[in-house]
Amino acid sequence: MPLFKGLSHEQVSSFLEKTHIRFTKYSDGEQILQADDKVSDVKCVISGRIGTRHILGDKETLVISEEQEGENVLGADKLFGMSTTYGCDIYAIGQVSLMEFSKDQYLNLLKTDSIYLINYLNFISYRAQLRHSLFTNYPDGNLLSNISRLISTYCTRASENITFDFHPTSFAKFLNFSPESLHTAMDKLEKDGIINCTPTGFKVINNTDLHISVH
Repeated sequence: MPLFKGLSHEQVSSFLEKTHIRFTKYSDGEQILQADDKVSDVKCVISGRIGTRHILGDKETLVISEEQEGENVLGADKLFGMSTTYGCDIYAIGQVSLMEFSKDQYLNLLKTDSIYLINYLNFISYRAQLRHSLFTNYPDGNLLSNISRLISTYCTRASENITFDFHPTSFAKFLNFSPESLHTAMDKLEKDGIINCTPTGFKVINNTDLHISVH
């Protein structure tokens, strides 16, 4: 996990001894977090698969869904600053186990050991710098560039089963497209093998052709 890279066995032992850790299990389909939940703890997925829903506007505008498996840290970039809610809904796919400890305890770790501080600075710096590269790497206003920017902004490096669900008129307005041009662009991306159109939007099936560099 990015916040714990490079720790020695001794540092891991010290962390476990000094930190009050909670372990929580979730069943298939159970809600782990809601978008308006405040980020007051460091939550680490230690096993299992999670699904995430990002709602842009209302549910008719755009819902981006993704799945992730393996170690993951939830909401670490929202611990500080003006916006300290998760901003997305997260639920369990199958059995999921989380390790949790408080923000105050994490602050103590940042103060007492430089490796935690460096890891966290690298983590938030990468995410901040990524935002500036989105329009440099994907300068066009076509559908392919818009999908790339949205995935790079909201999804993670290990994301799978990425889907876009929307009302065509609302999504076209969001992109400053006409409904007809959106339909034509989606047909082209489907023929190119990048997306599969669905009754409610599309599923991304080829991240490589999107040239995505996600965090």
